Amino acid sequence: MIFHPSDRVYVDESKARGYYVVATASAVGAVQSSERVLRDLLKPGQRRIHFKSESDSRRRQILSRMCALDVRVSVWVVKQRSDKEARPLSLGALAEEAVRAGVAQLIIERDESLQRADRRLIAEVIRHARSSEMQYRHVAPHEHPLLWVSDAVAWCYSNGGDWIRRVDTIVESRVTRL
Repeated sequence: MIFHPSDRVYVDESKARGYYVVATASAVGAVQSSERVLRDLLKPGQRRIHFKSESDSRRRQILSRMCALDVRVSVWVVKQRSDKEARPLSLGALAEEAVRAGVAQLIIERDESLQRADRRLIAEVIRHARSSEMQYRHVAPHEHPLLWVSDAVAWCYSNGGDWIRRVDTIVESRVTRL
C-alpha cells in the first residue's frame, strides 16, 4: 500500500456525502520542507488552511501546490453507514495498514468527541500486532500543516467530479467499504 516504514501519517476526515478518512504519508525527511510550502500558502492572519472555507480559485491554487509535494495519500470511503459505524471501520483499516507497514507516527486531527474511542481502537490494533512501536496522537490542525493535505483531499472526494481529478497525482490508494 502507500505507507512505508518510518513514515509520518496525517489523518483527517469528511462526513459530507459519505464518510471519508484520508491519510497523507510523508517520509520524515520530507516533512519540514512540505510544511514550509504549506505555511507559505497562508493568508495574513490565517492559522491553517481549511478547505471548506476557501474560494474555488484559491482551492485550485492550493491543490496545485499540494500536488507538487513529496506525499502519498490514501482515501478510505464508507457509504451507507452512520458516522458512528463508518469511523471505526475506516480508521481501524488505516491503523492496521500503518502498523503492518511500520509507520512511525500517526497524527490525527483532534476531535474531542472522538478522541477516546480513537485511542481505544488504535491501541487495540497495536496490541494485536504485538510488535508495533507506532506512536499516535491527536493534534490541532494548525500544529501540523500536512493535516491540511488530508483535509483538502477529503473535501475533494466528498465533492466529487473535477475535484477528484485534481488530486489524482497524489492519491495512490482508495479503499471503499459499503
